Amino acid sequence: MKTAMLLIPVMALAAAAQAQETPKKWKDAAELSYVQTSGNSKTSTISAKNLFNYDWQKAALELVAGGLGTKSGTSVTAEQYNASEKVSWKLTGKNYTFEKVAWDKNRFAGFKDRWDLGVGFGRHILESADNQLFAELGGGYIFEDRMPGSDNKSFGTYRAYAKYIRTLSATANASQDFEYLGNLKESDGYRMNAETALVASINSHFSLKASHVWKYVNSPSAGFRKTDTMNMLSLIVNY
Repeated sequence: MKTAMLLIPVMALAAAAQAQETPKKWKDAAELSYVQTSGNSKTSTISAKNLFNYDWQKAALELVAGGLGTKSGTSVTAEQYNASEKVSWKLTGKNYTFEKVAWDKNRFAGFKDRWDLGVGFGRHILESADNQLFAELGGGYIFEDRMPGSDNKSFGTYRAYAKYIRTLSATANASQDFEYLGNLKESDGYRMNAETALVASINSHFSLKASHVWKYVNSPSAGFRKTDTMNMLSLIVNY
């Protein structure tokens, strides 16, 4: 009887230790930034983004939502929102397949709503302690509800994407990604997106991120520019 009573707390401690060692299946990161200027120019910019990931044994879910707004004095000069979901299925080795649905809205770039539906194939090319590189190829369909005075667009697409992450230290990493979206209906209707970022951890829950985002639309709505860029310093809250 005494032996059995001694085993009970030992087993409880072992179960607790095993639970602590089990990796968490979900991750959530909220990214917040605010910039205000005064003097010769008075502007304010608010940006927010949330990234949620959940991993199963053979599949993974990614949910992204974000928004950005800029004011110059009392006038709104930039406003955009985006949301997307992506489900990946693991194949043999380093390969995987995925489906993705994305929505974004940016009236200052000439469109009220854009829906991007896609499927594709991906591969983890590098997976070491200091270097990670993965690439994706796929295709899909885009629906664009453009601003009044511009024709709405819908067309098939093909997509190439790659992202490289370099670990600089135990608390910092740098990343570079690039995306090319081709237009199967109009060859000059392609788009390109890129982000260069540096992330430094403050502790297990907080990080600072400096990033440069570049977006290019080769055939924008009438009266709108082809290129948009953003330089941002953000606080990331990790759960």
